[in-house]
Amino acid sequence: MERALTLIGIVCVVGLFLLFLGRRGASRTTDARSQGQLSPPIVFDFGLWILDGLIPFLQCLQLTPNVLSLLSLPASLCAATLVASGHFGFAGPMLLVAFGLDACDGALARKLGTASDAGEVVDATIDRYNDVIVMLGFLYYFRLDVLFWLLGSAALVGTVAVSYIRAKGASFGIDADIGFMQRHERALWLGVATTMAPAIATLLEQPSSHPSYYAVVVALAAIAVGTNITAMRRARLVVATLMSRPRTPARTNEPTWSTAAP
Repeated sequence: MERALTLIGIVCVVGLFLLFLGRRGASRTTDARSQGQLSPPIVFDFGLWILDGLIPFLQCLQLTPNVLSLLSLPASLCAATLVASGHFGFAGPMLLVAFGLDACDGALARKLGTASDAGEVVDATIDRYNDVIVMLGFLYYFRLDVLFWLLGSAALVGTVAVSYIRAKGASFGIDADIGFMQRHERALWLGVATTMAPAIATLLEQPSSHPSYYAVVVALAAIAVGTNITAMRRARLVVATLMSRPRTPARTNEPTWSTAAP
């Protein structure tokens, strides 16, 4: 059943991609998010094209951006549960649904003219929960393989660090939006690798009740390396920018850690 679902998914994606190529022409995206990514720019263009096609449908359903953000949470929980139980053929499409809902909320807010700081906080908060929940699913599945589990752990740490350092820089007025393996690209790698994993395992692995799913392992390794490099680059940018600023006198009316009440 999972292999059949994977095959159907591949056929659908290939069909959509061919339709996209026929309508794309020579135009290419200039979105800043496509800069510095490991995936080819045409893949990002394809994702934006699908996103643009979904927005009118979501408007007809009268869904709000916050509702889409909230719906991505149970979708991620479902995907993580499927991953943890080894049903990667079902987990992959569910991951793509969860990430798609998350991508649509911001686009819908801009389309409706309802984008706000409060909405961004809701979106960012749910994003962090989704990231961790999904990674925990992979960690549980690979719990018996130390190497793969460590790769997943490194990917989880890097995923959290990338977001935290960017937010910390923003609190000082520093835009640290640099590097690769940002959220949209992590979503692409994980979603596609998980969807394709059963078919690839059939070709590369011996029949097993607990396949290694090397496609997912490769994706986790790429995310682990990419996110942690990006986190270090962002941290260096934030620190260098702060050190280049003139120093301001320390506040004396605030308690230090050593004198603050517990």
